[in-house]
Amino acid sequence: MNKLAYFSKPNDEELASSKDLSNLWQQVTKLRYDVFAEELQQYSQNDDKMLEDPGEHFLTLSDKNNLIGYVSINSPEDRKYRMENYFGKQVLDNITQKVSEKAIIHEVRGLTINDEFRNQGFAKLLMMGALKFAHQNGADNIIAMGHTEVLPMYRAIGMHVFEEYNVPAGDVVFYPMIVAVDQLMMLAGNEISALEIVDLIEHDDACYHGGASWDESGFDFNRRRELVVADVLDSPFPPCPEVMKLISDNLISSCHESPPTQCEPLIEKISQVRSLDESNILVSSGSSSLMFSLMPNLLNKDSRVLILSPMYGEYLHILTHLIGCHVTHFPLYPEEGFVIDSASFVEVARRHDAVIIVNPNSPTGVYNSDLGVMISRILSNVENKSNCKMIWVDETYIEYVEDAISLESLTSQHEELIICKSMSKCYALSGLRVAYAVTAKASFLRRFIPPWSVSLPAQIGAIAALSNQQYYAEQYSIVHHNRVELNQQLIQLGFQTYPSVANYVLTKLPDSVAHSSNQFINLCRQQDIFIRDAENMGVTLDSRYVRFAVKSKTENQRIIDCLRDLLGSC
Repeated sequence: MNKLAYFSKPNDEELASSKDLSNLWQQVTKLRYDVFAEELQQYSQNDDKMLEDPGEHFLTLSDKNNLIGYVSINSPEDRKYRMENYFGKQVLDNITQKVSEKAIIHEVRGLTINDEFRNQGFAKLLMMGALKFAHQNGADNIIAMGHTEVLPMYRAIGMHVFEEYNVPAGDVVFYPMIVAVDQLMMLAGNEISALEIVDLIEHDDACYHGGASWDESGFDFNRRRELVVADVLDSPFPPCPEVMKLISDNLISSCHESPPTQCEPLIEKISQVRSLDESNILVSSGSSSLMFSLMPNLLNKDSRVLILSPMYGEYLHILTHLIGCHVTHFPLYPEEGFVIDSASFVEVARRHDAVIIVNPNSPTGVYNSDLGVMISRILSNVENKSNCKMIWVDETYIEYVEDAISLESLTSQHEELIICKSMSKCYALSGLRVAYAVTAKASFLRRFIPPWSVSLPAQIGAIAALSNQQYYAEQYSIVHHNRVELNQQLIQLGFQTYPSVANYVLTKLPDSVAHSSNQFINLCRQQDIFIRDAENMGVTLDSRYVRFAVKSKTENQRIIDCLRDLLGSC
């Protein structure tokens, strides 16, 4: 049986770890050479007889282990469509002139069928698969280019071909084309719905949580104290003394007694400290618990969800693997300092059912002080009705931001707004696991959080932490100082760094480093330094990005010493 499979462009590690993927990628590379270099004469021939496809997303069709054909898809996050290389920007603007400036356009390209399998309907099958992928990922339109021989197939599925624009390439002539995704779904909805696309490899879409350091140390805490664990964002300072005293003084009782069922004393304390209505507060064992409990009950497979990219990876995992909804990535670019273009974001967000934002963003560390205004504009129906029914804002690191304004109070004005607040990172309670959410929908959502979801030590510790704001303010000041110092040292070593307000710094490897980010962090681990590979945290980050958690002054110096040694040997 023919198998339609999806995979994103593989990196060296994925190819090395999967024989099946490596074999398929070789077949794709060989097929592209056979067709585009030898048959169509578009590229120069080479001794390897291989030609790597520059696409980002791939659908393949195979008969047993033999590749029938493939197609690649580029999303708007890739910034420049391949078509521009052939037709130029003016032509691209002309064919998209009737499309909204902020429309999500995917480029379908590289449709290639093995010679022995042509004229059997496989090209159309791959195009239907590409359409399904584009639809699931929030595309409004699809653009493509095709040569004369395949134009009838493109027209048959509803694409508008611009014959006035044509470019010869090798032995063929190419034409640009466009189609609205909704139009294609109407024409071929049943056919597309019946398609099954299998993920060739199971990608780790969930955010990496530091498993490598535990693999190294286990529960040998003497060994663990020898490591610098800078790949997760646990606080570099201990809980306040009052937390430690309360838990230690009541350790036996807190370990063997059941806690308050719905965390009532903790909710009361949050209400007092944050000036919030108790009825709008939900508490659970960490922000991940809130996300996994609540989001499947707020969204479904038909929901269109807009997320920032890069951003904390657990959200994408839930949306794609748990819910299976349509996800659109709003790209944030390094050259723009990962700043959100507010006007563009608001326009796109209003066309989606839900929006998810982390503020300050992880991994970029950028804080958006205008988010409250943006939310009001997204939800406003003054000009025309907004489609947005949920805005989820994750404020896990906001306590690190001097003079930051939490959007918790806005939940009383907008029932669509949910604020998620982890107490793990900013209050040094990562091991205890406690977080809360603020929403006008709390009475409905509370039923999805199990009783006794937060342990008794965690409830005791969280209440004590909330009662000692001055201690934590002093610790945040130290973190800020250490972050500035670490950032300067990284720059001196040749790293490109990006502005951050939290306890981490996103960087790009120095040009002198020939290694990928994955290879580089493995070298660091050999010196007991654990840092985060940021490549899989967003579509605009490649294999040159790593993130450093800000640790103590001594630990930061160990990081710098390790990097200096590695750079000296590169």
